[in-house]
Amino acid sequence: MATLGQRIKQLRENKDMSQIELGKLINVGNTTVSQWESDKRSPDVPTIKRLADIFGTSSDYLLGRTDDPDHSKTKDLPQTVAAYLPEGFEKLSPEAKKEVLEYAEYIMAKYAKKEEKDRS
Repeated sequence: MATLGQRIKQLRENKDMSQIELGKLINVGNTTVSQWESDKRSPDVPTIKRLADIFGTSSDYLLGRTDDPDHSKTKDLPQTVAAYLPEGFEKLSPEAKKEVLEYAEYIMAKYAKKEEKDRS
């Protein structure tokens, strides 16, 4: 199984992107990108999410939790919800998936309103 660094390198090269270009996109130096690709360092979670967006894949693919770089199973979901889906979500029926997502959106809206009210 490929490492995080190997996957970053492969995806970067597939986009014909240099380490310098990738570094500029995520505000890090090319030496940092090089260290990630050689598995000497690892990007933090927000950076992994940004890398997944740049490469059009999922953080699960980058982290080796799946070997499928196509994130089409969750690409139509809001990223804030898709990032927190429990393992096994894909096995649910379409009706159950819809219900889970609607509930997650309800909770997100509820707490967003609460946070706005607390700021006032």
